[in-house]
Amino acid sequence: MLSHTAKRWRSALQVKSFRNKIIITSILLGACAFSASIVFQYAQHREGLLLNDYLLNRLPVLNLSAWIFTVLYILLVVSVLSLLTKPNLFLTALQAYVILTIFRFITILLTPLEPPSGILILYDPFVQHLFYQQTVTKDLFFSGHTSILILMAFVVPGLYLRVTLIIGATAVAVMLLLQHVHYTVDILAAPLFAWLAFLLAKKTSKEVFQHPD
Repeated sequence: MLSHTAKRWRSALQVKSFRNKIIITSILLGACAFSASIVFQYAQHREGLLLNDYLLNRLPVLNLSAWIFTVLYILLVVSVLSLLTKPNLFLTALQAYVILTIFRFITILLTPLEPPSGILILYDPFVQHLFYQQTVTKDLFFSGHTSILILMAFVVPGLYLRVTLIIGATAVAVMLLLQHVHYTVDILAAPLFAWLAFLLAKKTSKEVFQHPD
């Protein structure tokens, strides 16, 4: 399996358009990582609108951080491992994630919101230290945790993994609402932006390979 995957990557890297797109996408990904703390710190320090969410007002408040990140990171690791076996899909996923991140930056900047009433802080030790440098509660519209799992469901090979990702994304979405981390609209909008990011990435990477790998 490893030798077969390595052969696919050697073949893919011989295609100039693939090499160029991997390099450009990696640079853009780095730029997004650098910009994240700036965007989120700005959003955190401005005043926003407190929404009256019908569903949240009727849900209990539960601390489910451990469960959220357990489901999230297990599914992401499995997804990345599956994508590594197919360079063309890996490129599409990388491009789609960059587009999705840019979408989030734009929507967060355009929709200043206050955190939902009763929010329990969602602490991610990995992202918190690398990007945020502080507690961020106003990166609301749209849900990044939900959208990344839905995005992976669009990209990964294999029906069973796709179904698992959809189930996992649904579970994470419900837990985010129960922890009052997001408004309902943040969750409902996530699949739409994930789908748009996937479509744009699929279009840009369509001509990379002349044959399937």
